[in-house]
This record gives sequence, structure tokens and C-alpha cells, in this order.
Amino acid sequence: MEPLRIASPTLALLSLLLLLAALGSDRWQLIRKNQVLLHSGLWKICVNLKCLIPLKVPDRMKASRGCLILAALAGFLSFLALVASFFRSHLGSVSLTLVSAVGSFSAGLCATIAMAVYTTESAKTLTVAPTQVSYGWSFGVGWAACPLFLLTSAVTLLSQQFSSS
Repeated sequence: MEPLRIASPTLALLSLLLLLAALGSDRWQLIRKNQVLLHSGLWKICVNLKCLIPLKVPDRMKASRGCLILAALAGFLSFLALVASFFRSHLGSVSLTLVSAVGSFSAGLCATIAMAVYTTESAKTLTVAPTQVSYGWSFGVGWAACPLFLLTSAVTLLSQQFSSS
């Protein structure tokens, strides 16, 4: 079915772009205390307009970074395999749409693990008073990429199912 075949790379690219935006931004957590605004991401911490890269990071941050990098690599592989599937259906004996579906599923799984680790560990800091702590847009975008990768995997498998019948 042609619409599914077009939807698969579109979803894969959208998922990958969302994940990369979350991975590279510094708006995962927002902390406001008095007149000071601190926002942090996976790579740096900014106080007002001055940013620094911490030399030591907690293990939760290392785990989230690693899993999100693996998710981005798997998502990139998925997108490349889908684009290549427009030109040829197999690479040797392996179906490119199957490679893409597995890549998207792996990316969704890795991203979900990363986001869950970050969420459970950072939830502890959200209860600190009297500061006002909240999640930023990057956090939401990271979570949005998780089901989108899984949806990409399902749509890819469906498109392969319809094209082979």
C-alpha cells in the first residue's frame, strides 16, 4: 500500500528529528529560585545566560545519554534503510524494510529506557522546596519520540505486509 510506504520514512525522520532536538537541547529541567533561572539538559547547565559543561555527571545522566545516543543511531539506521528500500528491496538476503522496522523498534525501546531512567531519578529533585522545579520542552519532546519510533516500526511492518501480498 503506497500511503504506508510514504508514511514510514516520514515518521522515521520525524521521530529522529524529535529525538535529536531533545538530545541536543538544554531545556530538560527548569529550576526557578527567587530571580535565578537555571535550566539543564543532558550536556550542560545554564544559570540565567551563562552555561557550563559539568565535569562530573550523575550516573542517571550517563545512562540517559548513552541510551539516547543508541536510539539516535538506530533511528538513523531505520531512516536510511527506508530510503534505500525505495531503490531496492533487499540488501543481500535481508529485507531493508525489516531492518528499518527493527531499527525503529530498537530506537523506541532505547529512548523509552533513557527517558524512564531520567524521569525516575529527576523526579526526586522536583520535590525540593522552596524552589520551583519543572520539566522543560526538551523532556516532552524526548518522550514524544518514544511512541513515534514504535509507531514507525508498526507502520513499516504493515507496509511490508501489504506490499508482499
